[in-house]
Formats: sequence, structure tokens, C-alpha cells
Amino acid sequence: MTSPSKLSPLMTGTRRVILEYLLRTDANAVTLAENLDINISAIRGHLDVLEIAGLVSSSFEQAKRGRPKRIYSLTLLANSLFPVKTGQVLSALVEAIARSFDVKTTNSLIRQVVASLWQQILPDKPSGNLQEQISTIVEALDNFGFYASFELVDNQYAIRIHNDVFQPAFRVIPEEQAIRFQQEFWKRLARILDGIRVRIVEMPEPMTHGFRVLIEERKE
Repeated sequence: MTSPSKLSPLMTGTRRVILEYLLRTDANAVTLAENLDINISAIRGHLDVLEIAGLVSSSFEQAKRGRPKRIYSLTLLANSLFPVKTGQVLSALVEAIARSFDVKTTNSLIRQVVASLWQQILPDKPSGNLQEQISTIVEALDNFGFYASFELVDNQYAIRIHNDVFQPAFRVIPEEQAIRFQQEFWKRLARILDGIRVRIVEMPEPMTHGFRVLIEERKE
């Protein structure tokens, strides 16, 4: 997939005008040229570049007369480059929950959200010894977008997270709920590990870059 940094130059000038038009409605090259008052050859050239970049897709639509028309549409990738207000919606939702419920109920809701997220990250419990299970968990975290790795440090397993996928949410929700969520999310590791008792030695605070989570096996 093309990276956002490489896409940004495509969101300027004529190409941005084309994308903004297609945001409102699908269109063929002729319609775009007529409505945007741009040469048809230039329009087709820009559309080719945008399609190669994955920002538009095209399909043929049978015309009433003549050859089928090639219709261009925005892709989900292109839609993601336009302004969104997910953060504001999330912030309002969390604040409403905090106002409507007591601390015990709010914490219960956070635990339910955490459980649901871990189910998405790791649908099946890991197996094997502690290192094998942590390896499975780290691979799942990495696939989810955390860019995770782990190493053994003084008989403790250090799971290193290089990209906290939850940080955008932490920027907009109340700090108290962000901290509680972070704690619940990483504490759940102790419940995910199958047949091995562990304790979480170190957990991160929200908005921490390049953090680690330390885990060690409990000695009975």
C-alpha cells in the first residue's frame, strides 16, 4: 500500500480538485473535464496517476448508445485522506459514559472493550512454554499494527511496542479513562497466557512512545 507521505503530493492542485469532485459523485473523464473546465487529456493523465496510486478505481458502465463509459470512483484509501471527526465522536462518547455511570460500571465497560479488542488481536489462546506463548502474542500484536518485538532481559520478557495504535484515541479521551484503559489492556496479558502464572512488572502510561511491557513467570 502506498504510504501517506507519498500520497500527500497527489492531494494538491488539479488532482485534489478531481478527488473532491469524485467525493461527491462518480464520474467519467468527459464529465470531469466539462465540469472542472480542464482539458480531457490532462484529466485522463491525472486519473491514470490516481488509479495507480490506489486513490481511484474504475469500472465500465453500459451507455444507452455507443461504447461503455469508464466510470471513476474514490477508493477507501482516498476517503481516508479527507477530514474525519472520529476523535471528537469518541471523546463525546467516553465523556457521556463517564457522566452517566459510576466508576465501577465505567471500569466494567472498559474491561469489556479490552476483552473484545484482544479477541480481535488473538482469537485463540497461545500454547507452549512461556517464551513460545509470548512469541505468539507478539506476532499477533505486530500483525495488528503495534510493530511489536520481545527479548529476554534478566529473566523477564520485555515486549517492546514501537507503534501504540491507541494513541490517537488517548489524545481525545479524558486522561483518567485513557490510563485505566492502558492498564487493563496490558494486564490482560496475564489472563491470556495459558497455564502459566505471570505478573506484569512494568506497564506504560498513555502517550508514551516506544514503550515496553515487562513480564516474569511467578515462582510458586
